[in-house]
Amino acid sequence: MRKKIFALLSALSCTVCVFAGCGTLPRDEAAPASTPSTVETDTTASAAAAESTTEEANAEETLFRRMAESTLCIFTSTGSNGTGFLYREKYLITNAHVLYDAESFTLLDRQGIERQGTVVFTDDGEDIAVIELADYQGTSVTFGDSDALSVGEQVLLIGNPADGEPFSYCTGRRVKAEGDLFRSIDPKQYLPVDAPITSGYSGGPAFNMQGELIGISNAAFTEDLSGYGFEHLGLLIPINRVKELIEARCG
Repeated sequence: MRKKIFALLSALSCTVCVFAGCGTLPRDEAAPASTPSTVETDTTASAAAAESTTEEANAEETLFRRMAESTLCIFTSTGSNGTGFLYREKYLITNAHVLYDAESFTLLDRQGIERQGTVVFTDDGEDIAVIELADYQGTSVTFGDSDALSVGEQVLLIGNPADGEPFSYCTGRRVKAEGDLFRSIDPKQYLPVDAPITSGYSGGPAFNMQGELIGISNAAFTEDLSGYGFEHLGLLIPINRVKELIEARCG
């Protein structure tokens, strides 16, 4: 059933810099010249919407630049891409399926320096892998509370798209998926988000807008979801689901 409903992607990704809720209110071009107050109101609303959108985009860019320091891009010997995030300075957490069939892998940090690491733990059931980094200490993520992420709340995902640039990002919102197609989604197992997850972001961090890690990019629906009101729908592993596992395996 799991394979039928959505596909685990060996490298999940997002379109670079896709901003949820972006746009401005259109001015009413049909308003007659004799009603300047209407035109003025529409212009004011449009300007306010544009300013709000700009502020939101600036906030996203600022958050991305800060949290990218806690992210590494993964390139495997199979030719697939993946992503991981730093925990306790010297460990990289990613999806186990990113490393499937890979004889070796290379890690790239935000400064463009290649790093090496050794896999010290994998859990295929939870789809979590832990890599210990060699001679590297970076900025660790801060775990948030994935149970507190409300429907409609914005998230920012960082990753390594196969058809894009390393350290790309996108945004989306926590959504409530309803209908027969989504009955198998256990909210304790996955957080559905309307971010356009595709190839390149598996194992990548998903942050709330306070910069707290609330999930791990994991999978995406591959069928047409327009009938359900979604253009895109991706699934995150809630950090609360795997927090204790990660803490235990990273000492």
